[in-house]
Parts: sequence; structure tokens; C-alpha cells
Amino acid sequence: MKLEEALRKLKAQGVRLTPQRQEVLRILIEEADGEEHLSAEEIWRLVQKRYASVSFDTIYRTLHLLIRCGLASELDFSDGCRRFEFAGNGHHHHLVCLKCGRAEELAFCPEDCLARVQVEKPGFKITGHAFKIYGYCQRCQ
Repeated sequence: MKLEEALRKLKAQGVRLTPQRQEVLRILIEEADGEEHLSAEEIWRLVQKRYASVSFDTIYRTLHLLIRCGLASELDFSDGCRRFEFAGNGHHHHLVCLKCGRAEELAFCPEDCLARVQVEKPGFKITGHAFKIYGYCQRCQ
């Protein structure tokens, strides 16, 4: 999904397309290339390059608005820092290096695990999931 399509989706949901919101979305799509997952502070610093007076609070609220609209995901790689990524490129999971913190995307989903949960816990309604594999990347081994 490209920026123009994501902006149309926001507009269709009645979201006001402020320049700052558009810039946050652009950064999520273009700056974060799938290998890098940005913190709210990193996104704030990048937005400040174009909009110097933008507040951190505005960035944080915008990120959570994008999450509610299905265009961003909040990630927790258990390193004490919440990260964000564009969610319009499809569902995926991550391999996380315990030494350098780099997260690599997995293009598949462990659907057999979800199916097993549904069989073993039929009274539990699954509304979402996150899957991370921790280890050491090739550079850090």
C-alpha cells in the first residue's frame, strides 16, 4: 500500500489529514524499510525536520490514531522500547536479535499454533496475536 492509498483510507474514515499526520504516515511507509522499526521518539525527530514545532504528544496521538485505523502496528521486542511500523503491507511476525536488537520480518504466520489454540481452548475468542522468535542474528553470533 502506498502513501496515497493510505491517505485515502484515512480520509474515508473521517480523519483530518493534517500535514503532521501525513508526515508520520510517510515516515512509517518510506523511512522504515521493513528492517528498521522506529520508536515514537525517532519518528518525532524525523517529523521535526519538516515541522520543527510539532510536539511529541502530537506524534504519539497520531501513531495511536493510525493504529486504530489499521495503518500502523505497535511492537514490543522486550527491550523496553515500543516501536511502530506501517501495517498496510500485510500481516507478519519478527525474528529479534538479543544482542543488537535488530528485528527481521517473517513473511509467514504460524497458523498451526492458532489452530491448536482454537482446538484446545474453544471458549477463547482470538482477536489478534503477536509472534516473535528471539535469538542471535548472523552478525552477532
